[in-house]
Amino acid sequence: MSLSPEHMGMDPPMQKRKSSWCARHSNMEATAMSVDYTGQWILLAGRRHLALQSLDRAEDDEDGMQKFQRNSKYEVSTAKFAICSHSQEYCAIATSQLIEVVTWKSRDPLLMYSLRAHTRVVTDIDWHSKEPHLLASCSIDTFTHLWDLRDPRKPTMSFSAVCMSGATQVGLNRVSGYLLATAHDGDLRIWDRRKGSCPIQYITAHSARIHGINWSHRHESQLTTASQDGTVKYFDINNSRCLEKMIKVSSPVWRARYTPQGDGLLTVIVPHSGHDELSSLQLWSNNNQRAPVCTFLGHTDVVLDFAWRPKSTEDTSPDMQLITWSRDCTLRLWRIDEDLQKLINREDSQTEKVDSGTDDMILEECLPQTKKKGGKRGDIESPPSCSLQHEFSLLNTNIPHIDVEELDPVKRAAMAQVSANGHVIVLQVYFPTNYPNVLPQFTYLPGTSVDDTLSAQLMRVLRQTANQRVKKGKTCLEQCLRALVTALKKSTSGGDKSYLRLQSPRLEGALSGALHDACVPFPKTSGARFSSVGILVTFVQPLNTKRISLRHQTTTPRALSALSGGYLGNVMGSLPVLYAPRDGNSSAFYLQDRVRKTSRHRLGPQQKMFSSDVTVYDLSKHLHVSRELAEKYVINTDNLAEMCKINKMVAEEHGRSDLVQCWSLAEMIATPVVDVETDEDMFYSQNPFSRNLLESLILHFAKNRDVQTAAMLCCAFGRHCPPSEMSRSSSSGSKSISQSPSGSPYHTILPLDTTSSHVGHQEWHLVTQLKNLRSNSWSDSLDDCRAAGNHVNKSLLGDSQRHFHDILKSTYAEMLYRWDLLVQRAKVLKYLSTPPESPRGVDFVTECLVCNRNSTAVIPFCSNCHRPLLYCALCRLPVRGAANACLQCGHGGHTLHMMEWFSRYDVCAAGCGCRCLLETTFTNEYPKK
Repeated sequence: MSLSPEHMGMDPPMQKRKSSWCARHSNMEATAMSVDYTGQWILLAGRRHLALQSLDRAEDDEDGMQKFQRNSKYEVSTAKFAICSHSQEYCAIATSQLIEVVTWKSRDPLLMYSLRAHTRVVTDIDWHSKEPHLLASCSIDTFTHLWDLRDPRKPTMSFSAVCMSGATQVGLNRVSGYLLATAHDGDLRIWDRRKGSCPIQYITAHSARIHGINWSHRHESQLTTASQDGTVKYFDINNSRCLEKMIKVSSPVWRARYTPQGDGLLTVIVPHSGHDELSSLQLWSNNNQRAPVCTFLGHTDVVLDFAWRPKSTEDTSPDMQLITWSRDCTLRLWRIDEDLQKLINREDSQTEKVDSGTDDMILEECLPQTKKKGGKRGDIESPPSCSLQHEFSLLNTNIPHIDVEELDPVKRAAMAQVSANGHVIVLQVYFPTNYPNVLPQFTYLPGTSVDDTLSAQLMRVLRQTANQRVKKGKTCLEQCLRALVTALKKSTSGGDKSYLRLQSPRLEGALSGALHDACVPFPKTSGARFSSVGILVTFVQPLNTKRISLRHQTTTPRALSALSGGYLGNVMGSLPVLYAPRDGNSSAFYLQDRVRKTSRHRLGPQQKMFSSDVTVYDLSKHLHVSRELAEKYVINTDNLAEMCKINKMVAEEHGRSDLVQCWSLAEMIATPVVDVETDEDMFYSQNPFSRNLLESLILHFAKNRDVQTAAMLCCAFGRHCPPSEMSRSSSSGSKSISQSPSGSPYHTILPLDTTSSHVGHQEWHLVTQLKNLRSNSWSDSLDDCRAAGNHVNKSLLGDSQRHFHDILKSTYAEMLYRWDLLVQRAKVLKYLSTPPESPRGVDFVTECLVCNRNSTAVIPFCSNCHRPLLYCALCRLPVRGAANACLQCGHGGHTLHMMEWFSRYDVCAAGCGCRCLLETTFTNEYPKK
């Protein structure tokens, strides 16, 4: 009886499968692919076309594709359909710095939203699996934005990795929905949107760039990464120091994604050129990383993207379906039958965790024996290659002095124009098929304005820069263009010593100050701020009219690095990066030449010293509040009618006709028709509309920011308690309020927020209270008067808006304090329903010598053990009356005994040697120094 490889402890032989359906679209230069939520349509997106391929008619009609013209200057970096049923018609397409969300409800693509926030090319996007309107995007500008399509004007959250490498991949967690992971060169950052914009995990994952991130469909904390270093790594973010598992192959891994069913992983590798049929698609079992269980054959070029087809409700087949799009312009469909599903679900007891710091436990890929015999060792160990389209998508098209005119991944060519110091170079770059293992070809095109000697020198710089990159199997286009600009500037200007070469471009913890400035917002060049008493302070940075004119600068720079002329370039590679100065426009616009004033050289008429101007304006004449009125206003609640009459005369004297009318109405309200001295319940009952009128006046002046008039009316007609009666009225007042949030069970006023007691912020609370303020029934006043008893004054306003009125009074008191009207401020504070907190001074803490408990209570004994706290150093008796103690040693005693002792001696009476008088004097004088 023969045993199977599984029974013998060996891996089963690797299976090979071919696609069940294939469609060739030779005229489609698509760089991104996605499958919609229903699994019926495939989107192919490119620079010139958008195409929808129907999968329902795919096997019957090979021409079942709808094309839509799209003439764009830039290629599509990524495109993805939404993965929620409520937003299944949405599709996000990222092009350069723009993300377009489109639908196909009509015949042509309909643009729904245009998301603009990134300053560099968008490298990846990902939809939320639970919230239909949530979309994540990342870019080379180091930012990762979280968008809510219900408000697409700006991101709802932004995560910034302050590092030199941008974000190349983003992945939202499929289980919880709160976590997301981003890739920065070879590092991972894990973010939790519930915990702000700081990452919760830093993982040093790979030695080269990460091309793919994929979260597990079943486990919240597990994810995989695919890297340029030829490895796929499994991580558990709860134990990020220990690498769970690892797959190692001999080529770069472009993507690695979990299977929607079972326990498998599908990888896309970028094999070496020269093969007629590429085995770049490999299916792995997560329980066995030694060898893939299946290889999918059919594509003759690199697979650009793949997706799992969602199952429809009508599909009863157990097979999973895989859809791939390759650079050979073929669209293929593969079926994962039950046999393959059993292989990926097979348990393997020999699987072990791999320590991230141990190289001896790396698991090599199990290649077929025929390839090992026929293949050369140099081919297996040669540096990995990368997609040319991917390099073009990561290219910074906003480099100073460089204008990228053409990027054609099909023709494998690029053309750029470099302009610096009066010279123009038109450069064409051709990339061979085995690039980046070999040098690209550089050619000068007509329009180049440099001589033969300089052109030969620049060509040597290009080839030398490219050679340094390709020796390590890395891309070189952007680095060559930057080196060309640097060499052109040095050759024409005699050398430039302002270039700073960094020795460790990936070291985040030791970044130079200039690189930190690239992430710091540009300082304010102008501003204005109001005070609460009518003072406006403004400042402005004068322009350097000597070096630059206003028409050359239209916007404020984004980062502080513009002051030093710095520009933070692309540092995705491992070579040192040049921190190159810009053309000077940004810095020259805000910085002036330093003019040194010496005895020999004085400032001439054209050499003026520039300085920022700070201007203070008095706007009190344009505001509703007035210091002159505050000085002459009176508060006399014993005779309200006389108080309103005097204040009306003050307003008339200062030409405030609006306030004259207000105080006239207040005088009418304060003048009762009949005398009601004996019956408190009949207070103001002869004019039942007076309370509504008074509340309307207070609300009108508060909304118009005339806190002065509103607070004066509250002081006159509002409830206040005398200080001697405050303790007795507090219990009855709290009982009245406890009936309902506003004091009456029939009120229509929303509860007011009085959590903050800081006087300096009362004006902000005033604005928020006005939003929720509504009128109330006038009948509450009678209830309030009855509830308070005889401990409070008669009030027309009642207690329903007591807290709001206290905010008005406190805000007005703060204005009086800033006007230095302290007497008027003290009068206003007396009319608060709750007296302000008295300022606290220094509290002395006593420590019991028996139980070692601290106490701030002014009592002569410990509140815990009831032992005396202080014994006199002379008579040794406990001190219960007037006492003095040294702040240095803590010894002391009765005041009379201490006075008698220190009249003769200058050392402590307890014998500790402390010079108490000297130490105490030093302690008292220390704050003054």
